[in-house]
Amino acid sequence: MEIFLGKPGFLLARIDQIATALFNEADCEATLPQSEFLLLIDRLGPSPQVTLGRAAGVDKSTTAYICDNLVARGWVERRPCREDRRRALITFTDAGLAQLPSLRRAFLRLQHQLTAPLKQEDAHVLVDLLHRVARHPTDAAPTWLPACDPQTGVLDLAPTFLMRRALQLYHANFLSDAAAFNLTLRQFSLLFLLLHRPHLTQTGFARLFGLDPSTCAVIMKGLARRKLIAGQRSPEDGRATVYRLTDAGAAALDGVKPLADKSQRVLTDCMSAERVEWLIGQLRTLVHAHSDRLRYPGAIALIPAHSAV
Repeated sequence: MEIFLGKPGFLLARIDQIATALFNEADCEATLPQSEFLLLIDRLGPSPQVTLGRAAGVDKSTTAYICDNLVARGWVERRPCREDRRRALITFTDAGLAQLPSLRRAFLRLQHQLTAPLKQEDAHVLVDLLHRVARHPTDAAPTWLPACDPQTGVLDLAPTFLMRRALQLYHANFLSDAAAFNLTLRQFSLLFLLLHRPHLTQTGFARLFGLDPSTCAVIMKGLARRKLIAGQRSPEDGRATVYRLTDAGAAALDGVKPLADKSQRVLTDCMSAERVEWLIGQLRTLVHAHSDRLRYPGAIALIPAHSAV
């Protein structure tokens, strides 16, 4: 697993898991994505759904899903737009307004809690760097249009949002660059692990990579159906299936690996090699400091924070 600790994309994915876990511990009824939308409505005022989606960097279907859930909870409602009756504006209800004080506190606490392991000056530099990464122009990911002045914006300076946006850019570029192989990043990661660990069970993958077993089952079964990995009953435990990389899987891995490296450059193009190394160090510090918050921390929790990669 040491090699993954040198990959910004992997570290950002783990931090996104951590941010969700930390926010779920807060005294807040909303999910983290719902909270971001509510904070944007508070800042922007009644807004069309498409405006909120762009301000949050979210695609249309996800925006609709979040807004529908907020309407169902009675926190917002859709009202006709005076200037254009064909459009609806997402507007707070009284119940939604009542959620705002605790929501603001929880969101601000999350930002401080996540970056607490860093030196204050390093946290500020990290946010500035991530803001530049988040603004990277790309057609692969949903558009992000910062809602406010970066100095006072709701999400513009929020480390949790900026890290997720950076991860979103990497993931979207990977799916675009590697479209011919039809692999997700997690599937690619499993193939990579099997290249270095000849045999791996579902439970072993979960414990090593830090995912829940049910998610690992979906990843493994999908690759097995495509004959990129093959499984057989474990001789030590007849209830477990041991998976190995097939020749087809190894060929796919050879084809995807340079594309994954190319896609990751969306995270590092705006910085020097020294700054990339510094960024990785900061992200590793956060991952090691907070991994114990996760239900499935993975093997990285056993690797020293400053070990060589």
